[in-house]
Amino acid sequence: MIVVVGALLGLSALAAKVDARANSDARNVNQCNGPLYPLRTFSDPKRRTVRVTPRTTTIEAIGERGRPQPTPTIRKTPFQKQAWEVVASVDSYRLDHGELRLVLFDHGAYVNAAVPSPACIPANARQRKEMMAVWTLFTTKCGHPTGDWQPLGAVAYVGGVGFWSGARSGRGIAPNGAELHPVTDFRPVAGC
Repeated sequence: MIVVVGALLGLSALAAKVDARANSDARNVNQCNGPLYPLRTFSDPKRRTVRVTPRTTTIEAIGERGRPQPTPTIRKTPFQKQAWEVVASVDSYRLDHGELRLVLFDHGAYVNAAVPSPACIPANARQRKEMMAVWTLFTTKCGHPTGDWQPLGAVAYVGGVGFWSGARSGRGIAPNGAELHPVTDFRPVAGC
């Protein structure tokens, strides 16, 4: 009798683990969608119009760009059709809707940058290998993201495609909603 009860408890625990994993996987899959998902993963129809050789800029210059109205849902502005590179302090990071979100800081200015989870990057994404390499490098060298903001303070070269977010406020958001999204290059100098 005790053996049967023990076996039933063991099966119940296993079923709960499997159910929790299934729910977690379902949440992760649900995070890999939305109207801006193709832009965020560099898999939109106009991805080939982007100049992927990065242009060096500053976080301040990104934040001073004019904000398009309304916020574009397709790739059409010069900022969106260019890869950019900044040298920045990675102030903090977290896991945000299936993405690794970074708050970048330099000379009093902030901008957000994001890398999609490898599980969310479609096979047809441009620079797919580069995005996956950034995720792997960051999570193995700099820290494992959770849903909570984690301080970092690392200095890195960060490269990514211009993106306009509809967000107007929040941690490290540029005043015009500009972001580097997706991040396609991450080269830490110190702190990771």
